[in-house]
Amino acid sequence: MKRIEQCDKLAFFGIGASLIVAKDAQLKFTRINKMAYVSEDWHTQLLLAKNMNKNDLAIVISYSGQTEEMIICQKAAIEAGASTISITKYADSPIAKAAELNLYISSNEYAFRSGAMSSRISQLNLIDIIYTTYVNRKFEQTIEILEKTQFRKVRNKDD
Repeated sequence: MKRIEQCDKLAFFGIGASLIVAKDAQLKFTRINKMAYVSEDWHTQLLLAKNMNKNDLAIVISYSGQTEEMIICQKAAIEAGASTISITKYADSPIAKAAELNLYISSNEYAFRSGAMSSRISQLNLIDIIYTTYVNRKFEQTIEILEKTQFRKVRNKDD
């Protein structure tokens, strides 16, 4: 958790169903003013990775740990000096091997992954745990920000 607290740039990487998880994480952290980055385009993700430095943290999300585009982004982030965390299934994979810290999900997807449902839910659950832990560690700061960033219903003058 200290890596997330101390990094200048928090970047999430994912493609396919893992991109949905990365976008969820980015929204959560941005809401509490921990600026986080993600892009739907993997080429833009690669540019983000190449522009990271030793003060930045890359969180690479890939159920298989073998997604070619994510391997390339992770390698670029490492070469740029960034710290890396992987979120993958528990297996010997290129992404897990290269990461400084591995967070594993226990989901087992079938070979025919119809929408990557169970792995996506497991990844989302892990992101929720990371986010909740971060908020609890910085409770006083984040509660004020959460109150400030809460969206309230816009009232119509006739209401």
